[in-house]
Amino acid sequence: MTRQTMEIDKTTNIQQLYAAQPIFDRKQKRFGVVLLNRSGAGVSALQLSDAGLSDAQLKQYCDDIRVQSALYKAPLFITVTADFVLSGRALQLLPDTVVLEPVIPPQPDASYIASLKALKHRGFRLALHDVALTDAILALLPLADIIRLDVVNSSLADTERYKTQFGRAGLLWLAGPVETEQQFALFKALGCDLFQGYFLTKALLVAGKKIEPGALKVAEIISCLFAAEPDITQLSLLLKNEPNIVMGLLKIANSPLYRKTRAVSSVKETVTRLGLELTRKWLLMCAVLTGTSPAAAITVLTRAYSAQHIAQQWQLSANQCQQYFLAALISGSDLLFDIPPEEFVRHVNLHKDIKAAISANRGRMAGALAIVRSIERGYALKLAASDTELPYIALYNQQLSDVQQRLLALE
Repeated sequence: MTRQTMEIDKTTNIQQLYAAQPIFDRKQKRFGVVLLNRSGAGVSALQLSDAGLSDAQLKQYCDDIRVQSALYKAPLFITVTADFVLSGRALQLLPDTVVLEPVIPPQPDASYIASLKALKHRGFRLALHDVALTDAILALLPLADIIRLDVVNSSLADTERYKTQFGRAGLLWLAGPVETEQQFALFKALGCDLFQGYFLTKALLVAGKKIEPGALKVAEIISCLFAAEPDITQLSLLLKNEPNIVMGLLKIANSPLYRKTRAVSSVKETVTRLGLELTRKWLLMCAVLTGTSPAAAITVLTRAYSAQHIAQQWQLSANQCQQYFLAALISGSDLLFDIPPEEFVRHVNLHKDIKAAISANRGRMAGALAIVRSIERGYALKLAASDTELPYIALYNQQLSDVQQRLLALE
């Protein structure tokens, strides 16, 4: 039995074990999700092996996958080992809820190819890794629905050659890891259809770049929301010309999660119904999403909530936990608005410790930000987790899952 399978069998909360990384289409809409497990040995995808796997464990595995697919409203990409493919065991899953990524042996024989054909016959889609393998792999290409290209180890010339040699109608090309908007644009221009990653690398910034109105509006909302005594009338005025933000907030307040006997129709009523803490959470979610990519929003919001929960784990005060949240959120202004955090912070009325953490990388708060950003980069680049990161991996995974669920509620 694999370690991942044992962990899933022992723990019902799969979000604590895995981080979910999205796969986007050409319009940056979510196409699928890959569950990644990060440990001291590195990053590995959720993997299904037949070794020692009982029928009960396989059923539990399939139940977990169904829950995750429904949660993200997208198929999960699942790695299946060669021994599982050859076992012929039935996956109790609807084919449209998963994409199978088979581990291909060096010399796939007739029985392996026949087993893949059987999965295809049942309606499962297959994604193959790295087409530049041995000649024996060429026999598998007609079975592929998706070909995954390794952006790190494949050149642009390789990509063009693969597409020319193996391209056909209906075959999708997945590039990953894609870490910048520039990479996304480049591989999109080369004809790739799908892209895995969060676009985590800092954007190239122009010194002294002017704060755009949208970014300035978010700064004003933050200052108002996190004032010692927030002025709801002022908040309403700030949002007067922000229909997308207000509509998102009203959608949440009137959702089954919070709906009472009467629908709310104003910002003041929303704050009354949700309370200040929930209003902060949802309003910032809506504000960050306005005018930014979902990938950037996921990264920065996960960073903010992770920093806040690290502060809670360190047994800091509620006020300090809020400060950690704000510092982490503002540290992502480069991803959200192409504005350096040290520039953005000048436009927000913030506690001196937040400014010290962002502008001078000083203090314990800066240490928490460093931990979270290191975890982000580790997942993106498939790096082994350091001893400093390991205690916070499960915490980060949980916040990532929570953020993605909140984004789904706004769709």
